[in-house]
Amino acid sequence: MENTLNARNKFVQFCSCLAIYLIAVLFALLSVGSILQTCRIDQANPYAELVNFDNDFFLGNLALIGLSILGALFLLRKNISIGKVSTRFIVIVMLLVSTIISLAWITLVRSIASGDAMILLNTARDAAKNTYQSFHTSYDYYGNYSYYLFFPYQLGYVFFAEILYRIFGTASSDILFQIPNVIALDFIYVGMVMIAKRLFQRRSVTNLTAILLTLCFQPMFMTTFTYGILLGLAFSVWSVYHVIRFIQDGKIVNAILAVVLMSVSVLLKYNNMIVMAAVCIALVLHIIDKKKLIAIAVVAAMILCPIGLQKAVIASYAARSGAELNKEVSQTMFAYMGICDSGMAPGWWNAKAMEVLRDNHMDVEKANQISSQGISDRMRELTTSGQFFEFYKKKFLSQFNEPAYESIWLSQVRKHNYPEGEKLPAVVDSVYTGGLHKVLDIWFNYFTMMIFISFTAAMIWLIFKKKLNTAMLILPVTILGAFFYHMMFEAKSQYILPYFILMIPFAAYGFIESIRALHKKSDFLYQ
Repeated sequence: MENTLNARNKFVQFCSCLAIYLIAVLFALLSVGSILQTCRIDQANPYAELVNFDNDFFLGNLALIGLSILGALFLLRKNISIGKVSTRFIVIVMLLVSTIISLAWITLVRSIASGDAMILLNTARDAAKNTYQSFHTSYDYYGNYSYYLFFPYQLGYVFFAEILYRIFGTASSDILFQIPNVIALDFIYVGMVMIAKRLFQRRSVTNLTAILLTLCFQPMFMTTFTYGILLGLAFSVWSVYHVIRFIQDGKIVNAILAVVLMSVSVLLKYNNMIVMAAVCIALVLHIIDKKKLIAIAVVAAMILCPIGLQKAVIASYAARSGAELNKEVSQTMFAYMGICDSGMAPGWWNAKAMEVLRDNHMDVEKANQISSQGISDRMRELTTSGQFFEFYKKKFLSQFNEPAYESIWLSQVRKHNYPEGEKLPAVVDSVYTGGLHKVLDIWFNYFTMMIFISFTAAMIWLIFKKKLNTAMLILPVTILGAFFYHMMFEAKSQYILPYFILMIPFAAYGFIESIRALHKKSDFLYQ
């Protein structure tokens, strides 16, 4: 029995270490990349969404890293420690900053949804009026096929938006859907602090997590984007929190809450299947390690309930509209898109996935065959031309090393709900292209660089200090899953922002452990 237990423990430790080593290598490379280079959306023509790869003054970045370390060591020498400050006070400040900046931004900008976000809100508005034309036809761009024959999983956010339209009226402006983003962001930030507290059980790490979240301004600017990203992330974060509590305490009520929250998360944003997969991997390892058979039921529910809820919503709209929503762009088609060049950056969004299905008259089998052949041809082209490494290097950096994560750009290129001829407020123009834009660009660049370096350090410390456990794995494995998914399929830097937020508790831990190693008399820091 003891040999069996040891074998199980060794297997779990091997899998855990393998994942953390891989993440450490990836983020070490990303850290070097962030010191040497920064990706930015070209401001000469922001509507083109072209990504520039700008070389940095790397000596300046090294100096900033050194000054950050020296500053932390100086505070320790003066016996000033964040571990001595009230966590509640820092969290209150964090929520005030997040809420005030987010509300001010959506109020000043008055952004109007466009593109896919506009289609979803228009469908929800019509559905609230019991009109379902968009389920039967669409624009010429989609060959007059319904948008939802290509992307039925988007109906989760339509369902949420329809509820709000039915409650507040179909004449409501887009701010009706931006305010929930502000609320969701507050829940995300509190959830991340709670996760840090649970995982590391050190006030210094919890407090630094809250401070870093306070200084993470990119999500506050993204609150204008009505596309389910922040809403879905809020439910994911709290699902992960309850999974961690279930692993640590074994209470079934936490497992039930985790499944419910994850189901809503996936419904609102399908990409949260990545978080769901990471949770299931951690739970499977927990089953092997601790032989907690009840977790098998939790894993089954964690997979079946989100998928079932989404299918139920799609079936509901199909029944109400009388449309057959039985097709969709497959992952093979998305993979075809992800390996092709784009006018934005390598592997970024292009119309390949939709076009191959549209041009083959919604014949999914034929579209998959053409996509598979296209992937093979493109892979051969990349390898024979010697461009394989360069393509995927740029695809990686353009997503993760674009420090603004398109958060400001998402408002900049959209219409604003101001009377014709009326200028935008000066502060908005400044954020878009003026002095505040330059300040934020410098801050985002520094902040993301420090998060990447500290996150990498955290992965190393987890292995070195043997702190690894199944609960610790969830967020890093989620980030690893996001890397693989977006390297294979559709890419945009805006999709990476949720995972950047998930790095922050580990970045706090990595920074504190590194400073502690440099300053042995850090008793205050180790509270």
